[in-house]
Amino acid sequence: MDYELVLVANQPRDRPDPTGEVVKRFARNNDRVRPVIEEKHGDMGWDMRSGLAAASGAYLIVIDGDAQNPIDDVLRMHRRMKDSGADVMKGRRTARSDGPIRRATSIVYNLAFRLLFGTRGIWDVNGKPKELTRAAYERLDLKSDDWFIDAEIVLAAKREGLTIGELPVVFRSNEERSSFVGVSAVLEFLRNMVRHRLRGR
Repeated sequence: MDYELVLVANQPRDRPDPTGEVVKRFARNNDRVRPVIEEKHGDMGWDMRSGLAAASGAYLIVIDGDAQNPIDDVLRMHRRMKDSGADVMKGRRTARSDGPIRRATSIVYNLAFRLLFGTRGIWDVNGKPKELTRAAYERLDLKSDDWFIDAEIVLAAKREGLTIGELPVVFRSNEERSSFVGVSAVLEFLRNMVRHRLRGR
């Protein structure tokens, strides 16, 4: 299987981060690796969009770099997507090791999302990996700079009438850091949900 590996290590101007140098060294020894290292102008959504924009493949797969999703899920998802003919595919976390508070927050968020946007049949909006065909990616015209990028992919695919598939995945605990999903992240999600709902009307 032909592939490229796009590694996004965008750098905050005011916070030194050695990740970019690690990525550069790794890329020197592997022609399939394409590093994306820019000054950050946004949050997670901006990073994801910069990686997608740099990718050249007919299928684009996004996975976070914190090892909470097993890397084997990338190949499992790609095989499932090609077999099913789906335009977009996402992970659905059926087993989670990230603690009861995070799981409860996710349930409430997904229920609110279904209520506001009518996404019956789709669960775990933020689940990864996420895979898009090149044609689907170009139709979605993603704009989010923050954590709402995962939800925007689902909403934009639904708006465009694209086929969305799901792959059951496990979600490991993160032994290196605590979850980013705190009060500020929840408020950010709620603001984005209300804004997109009003825009849809």
